[in-house]
Amino acid sequence: MIRRFIGWWKYILDKQEKNFRHDLRQIIGTYPINLRYYKTAFIHKSASYIDHEGKVVNNERLEFLGDAILGAVVGDYLFRKFPQANEGFLTQARSKLVNRKIMSSLAIKTGINDFIIIHIKKFKVNKHIPGNALEAFIGAVYLDLGYSITKDFIISQLFYQNVDIAQVINSENNYKSRILEWAQHNNVDVDFNTQQIGNQIPARFKSEIFLNNQIFGQGKGESKKEAEQDAARQAFEKIDNGQRPEHPTQKNKTTTQSTSN
Repeated sequence: MIRRFIGWWKYILDKQEKNFRHDLRQIIGTYPINLRYYKTAFIHKSASYIDHEGKVVNNERLEFLGDAILGAVVGDYLFRKFPQANEGFLTQARSKLVNRKIMSSLAIKTGINDFIIIHIKKFKVNKHIPGNALEAFIGAVYLDLGYSITKDFIISQLFYQNVDIAQVINSENNYKSRILEWAQHNNVDVDFNTQQIGNQIPARFKSEIFLNNQIFGQGKGESKKEAEQDAARQAFEKIDNGQRPEHPTQKNKTTTQSTSN
């Protein structure tokens, strides 16, 4: 009786693993080898557990790795596709392709979002969690199948099938106007500190953006406008990821409390 139960349970588990492997094949474009990487890639921090070695298991380390691999693959793709483009164009193009909004959209389109294991109430779920899981998934593909297959997966399976790359790259992103509009709406002071870097020819500029006197981005470019756009882009991405500058009243209150203590 016990042997029959164990055999039945093993059959169920084997079938689940077979289905999981098939689902991954549909996403990656080829069969995976080590399923452990992918299972870890879907574990959100809120669902962390301790393994038999006493290590915390979640997808944060894989997310870090996947983010680096994603940047390298997209950077390589753009470098080869636009041989005459300058650094500023390539940097902005890469930023447009790998931003959190697109990553989360790709996670949903490919079905990766359906596998995420998360222990957070729905109304508290961060909108960037699917994109973070996709980056962790990319890290898993890299560890399991290597760089070449990961590169094909990112470019062919993710972008070519789900994104109009040309449209995204050519979309107008006037980050300075967007950050100024956001700041006005949220009663936030914006200042730029832009200076030329040495006496280089052609000229190079660096810019710092301050929100309520707090530095929120640093940019570089071949013109003041380009440098300020780069700085504004960094600030906008921080805001899009949930960071907010303190209001002067909050800052003064915090300083007063720390002084009194």
